[in-house]
Amino acid sequence: MKKKIFFITAGLFLGVCTSMFAQNKTSGKVKDIVDSKYLSQLTKEGKIVVTHEDQVVNLELMPKTAYASNIKNNLIKKQPKHFYYTYEALYYIPETISVQKASEIARSISKMTTIQYYSNTRRKVTSLYKKAYMTDGENSNVAIDDVNYGNCNGKTFNCLMDDASFGVTHYQLDYIQVQNELLTVFRNTDEMGLGPIKAILPKDLVINLLIQECDDGMVVYLCADLDSKKMPGVRAKITESMTARMDAISSWFVSMM
Repeated sequence: MKKKIFFITAGLFLGVCTSMFAQNKTSGKVKDIVDSKYLSQLTKEGKIVVTHEDQVVNLELMPKTAYASNIKNNLIKKQPKHFYYTYEALYYIPETISVQKASEIARSISKMTTIQYYSNTRRKVTSLYKKAYMTDGENSNVAIDDVNYGNCNGKTFNCLMDDASFGVTHYQLDYIQVQNELLTVFRNTDEMGLGPIKAILPKDLVINLLIQECDDGMVVYLCADLDSKKMPGVRAKITESMTARMDAISSWFVSMM
């Protein structure tokens, strides 16, 4: 009887250790999580961008990671006869940093005022955000310090971003952080648009930032998805504005790493 209990206990202990090891190990090589169709271009050029204007989107660049399915689930449910836009950017960084450091950058909202982007309206490079900071609650304008320390797994925060084109917009920030993977999700919590035209309803813009540490580098994936009302002149302006700012945000984040 004692021998039987010993083997059961040993088996349970081994199972727990195996599970912990599986959670803590890296995903392997970059080639294991990036579609082979894009691997050579990605490792040579360091960045690939794809945009879509479809109601139902097939995400082409999304890496195969533990939390990639969350991004599919986060895609906006598009309304018929609306304007749809999806942005994908995939980066390869040969020299890695820790996922903890990456999570600290992803929560440094106040530092996003340093992001520069090319404004198609103004025809010049300018600041993307006049103001950017975490707030003390949803749709609040009261600033708090960046909560960019410790593990952020399962945490939710709120922020305000005064965008050069979209004006003041509030976001909810959700985080998943494990040893070798980080997923950050931004969702707008109020109406947004260009000037007085508020074409994007609350929760109709979602920005996913996924970071996976591999044995031979780091993969960074940004996916922005939105559903907008159709209004005169909105389609071209939103396409230009969103592509320019997503390029700027992803490049800024990678430069901070």
